[in-house]
This record gives sequence, structure tokens and C-alpha cells, in this order.
Amino acid sequence: MTRRLLALPAAAIGAAMLLPLGSVAQEKAAFDPAAFYEQRCAYCHGPGGWGTRRLEPRAPEGEAELLNRTSLPPAYTELVVRRGIGAMPQFTPTELTDAELAELARWLEDRN
Repeated sequence: MTRRLLALPAAAIGAAMLLPLGSVAQEKAAFDPAAFYEQRCAYCHGPGGWGTRRLEPRAPEGEAELLNRTSLPPAYTELVVRRGIGAMPQFTPTELTDAELAELARWLEDRN
């Protein structure tokens, strides 16, 4: 009888191990470059932001805001985001994966 009682918990544990991981842990949501930009970039690179003000003397007129840039090569965006520049901090791969960064850079380039 004791063996039967011990077999039940072992069977339950075995069954739980067969459950798909999605039911135990939420899958990562699809990356949305527009939402990421709004949450992590727009504060500095939107109207009146620190990054916008710092870019005004160097960017073509009217293009200091990143969303207004007509020439923003993805390779440059990826380099600056990954390494940081001036007061802009770097974004590590744990904050923004390489694939997400490439998608964000393409999204910024395609805006104009």
C-alpha cells in the first residue's frame, strides 16, 4: 500500500514535467520597435529632449529629433545604441537583443 501511495506523487511530478513550458512561463512578447522607442528613447530624442537639443547643432535643420531624420543608417544606430555616445548610455544585449536592435534601427530608417 505504501508503494502505491508513493507512486501517485511520482506520477504527478512526471506529468507536470511533460507540460509545455508556455503554460509554466509566459513566452516573450513580440518586439514592437515603436513601443520600445516611445518607452526608452522618446524622452531624450523627442521634442525638447536632451538628445534632441544636443543634436540640433550637428543635425540638418529640422532633423534633430530622431523620428524626423531623413538619413539614419541602421549600422550607425546600432553602433551608437550598443556603445553609447556622449551622455547617451549604452544598451546591453540583455536590455535590447541584437535582433531587436536591428529591428529598431530599420524602423527608425524607414520612418522617413
